[in-house]
Amino acid sequence: MKTNEQGDVWLDKVGAYVCCSYLNESKTDFVDEKSESLYHLYKKHYGNSTNGIKSEIKNYIFELIEKTQYKKRNLIKALREKFPQVSSGVICRIIKNYLNLRVLEIDRTYKTKPFIIKGKYYIK
Repeated sequence: MKTNEQGDVWLDKVGAYVCCSYLNESKTDFVDEKSESLYHLYKKHYGNSTNGIKSEIKNYIFELIEKTQYKKRNLIKALREKFPQVSSGVICRIIKNYLNLRVLEIDRTYKTKPFIIKGKYYIK
């Protein structure tokens, strides 16, 4: 990532330096269309967007778990039906990371019913 003296980041697609303040939409004054399009482009490529498809998947996981009980494979299948444009690898990785972080856990109360439940470190 190439930066200048002020800390602005060079975007090849735009062909210009973009200020890091474009990450914060509330502090940005969109006086023209160009600054707004630069903001969206910068946020897409360099910002940690909370409006992405991954955050939608993460929110939908907890909605499904609250409503009904799912086993791991059935949960992946339900998410693939809801988000067909996302590959199953992304969905599996999200679930795996949540299981490793103990945000989600596999309920072992009954041997034959290993349902996915909210884990010890789940925070809403």
